Amino acid sequence: MVVVLEKSKSLLKAFLDLVLPPVCYVCGRACSGKYGLCEVCLSKIKYIAPPRCPKCGRHLASNHLCHECLSRNPSVEKSWSCCHYEGMIKECVHLFKYKGYVGLVDIFRDVMINFIRKNELQKEIDLIVPVPVYPTKKRERTYNHAEVLAASVSKKLAIPVDINNLKKISWTRSQSELDRKKRLKNVKGTFLAVDKLVFSGRNILLVDDVYTTGATVNECAKALLSTNAKKVISLTLARGA
Repeated sequence: MVVVLEKSKSLLKAFLDLVLPPVCYVCGRACSGKYGLCEVCLSKIKYIAPPRCPKCGRHLASNHLCHECLSRNPSVEKSWSCCHYEGMIKECVHLFKYKGYVGLVDIFRDVMINFIRKNELQKEIDLIVPVPVYPTKKRERTYNHAEVLAASVSKKLAIPVDINNLKKISWTRSQSELDRKKRLKNVKGTFLAVDKLVFSGRNILLVDDVYTTGATVNECAKALLSTNAKKVISLTLARGA
């Protein structure tokens, strides 16, 4: 019965695509791509090319620690990002995060999967964990964008994901409204690992959409490392600085 239903859905989608050709989420052009983005819009995504800072992933002139990482000691083992948070990817993240365009997760997932495989990060990962949001914010949006990303990456890599045991326990202002100093203070102590045994002794990939100052992923890493997790690596779709 399930096979019949799935086949019926596929036939219906094929019929609708003929009658009403799909259009690009961003520009509205006719679109035959599997991601809901036309080839023109896909070509506008700007990827972060090496060399990078080996700690925070910032694009540099050489593979040396950047000034920020030399001056502080973040809890995250490495913080990687796939794209520059500007132009096309910025617009797509906004549609995904605030406008309900959940279908964009397919392109986001494949961008992240390609990065993971190219850098062989899958060899270092035992568990995938999304950055949590405060419960009221999740209810307002109806979903946590980081959970959607993490679940999609988990399925593709066949690496387990846990969405229940890292919690955000305090409401905070949106990080996008604040400068660097206030961002660090805003999220300090706001994450809690609930069932510590889930994370103990494991290498964790922390997933989110955008990295700016690293304040959020660093606070999440502190909570995870308090459970005796081996190490925490963060991966975000895009980097804003």
